[in-house]
Parts: sequence; structure tokens; C-alpha cells
Amino acid sequence: MKLKNITQLRRHARGATLIEALVSILVLSLGLMGIAGLQLNAMAYQKSSWATHRVAELTSDIGERIRANPAGATNGNYTYTANYATAKTAAIVSNSCRTSGAACTTAQIANDDLSAWIAKAQTALPGGAVNLEGASNTGFTVTAMYMDKDFVNNTGVLQSSAVCTTATVGIAWRNCCPAAAATPAGVRCSRSDIIP
Repeated sequence: MKLKNITQLRRHARGATLIEALVSILVLSLGLMGIAGLQLNAMAYQKSSWATHRVAELTSDIGERIRANPAGATNGNYTYTANYATAKTAAIVSNSCRTSGAACTTAQIANDDLSAWIAKAQTALPGGAVNLEGASNTGFTVTAMYMDKDFVNNTGVLQSSAVCTTATVGIAWRNCCPAAAATPAGVRCSRSDIIP
């Protein structure tokens, strides 16, 4: 009688190990899919962080250039405003003041600074462009503009950045584009103030 019960138990237990293995594979695959989703989000945040870092570098660069040439800033030589299409392809002719050893005016030094800064923005950011406006007594506003192919709405259509108005303040001010820039969809703007 005992032998018969053992045989019946073995017959009922057949395949249980296979089911346990399949369940563990299912649980493992769900965990791996979750990890893959986290990795994709991390990559998106890394890209955003990279762009923010580049914008901060550009802002710091022009801030140091303005502080190194206070007479040029006082005379209003540090302004550059252009729409996005013009600014992303602009090439300002440099006077080579810093490399030629020639005596240059503060306006020529400012022109060289703007030329180098604009070229740096065009190479550091995808579809990069910059604007600089203001005065030494009130401060300067730097606007960095760049193309972000991931700047889409929930249907996958490229979004347009908000346009700055006189009522725009706070975080909205930091992320709006000047109306004169006429930025197309997919372009993000990042604004900062420089007080020389």
C-alpha cells in the first residue's frame, strides 16, 4: 500500500519543477524590463544634464570676457541679437586681437569675444545659437538656443518653447525664448543674467 501511494505522489508531482522554473524566468524577465526602463530614463536625464552643462559653460565664458573688457561693456559693444536661423549660422569676422599682438580698441576686442563665443555655441550645442543683450549698468541677459529632438509632446510632435514677455518671471523666464529669436519647434532656450 505504501509503495502505491509513493508512485501516485510522483505522478502528481511530475512537471512541478518545470512550472517553478517558468515562473522564475517570468519574474526575472519582468525585473530586467524594469531595469531597461530605468536605463532609458537615465540616458534622457543625462542628455538634459549635458545640455545644461554646455549652456552654463557658454554663460560663464561670455561673462568672463565681459569682465575682462569693462570699457567695451560700458560702451555697449557686447550685444548680439539675431533670430535663431541667422544666429546658428552666423560667422562674425574676428580681428585676431588676442593672438596677433596688435593694439586693438575695446570695440575690436568685444567683436573678437563675440566671434569666439558665437562659434563656440555653434559647435558646443546641437543647432546652437546665442543672443546677448543688456548693458553693463543693468546687467546682460544671455540666451542659449539649441535643437532638442526629444522636446516633443505626448503624441510625438515637436513642441515650441514659450515666448518671453515682460510678465514672464522665475523658471518660466529661464526657459522662454525672446520673441525676436523666432525659434522653430524643437528648439529649447535657456536664459541667464550676468552682472559684470
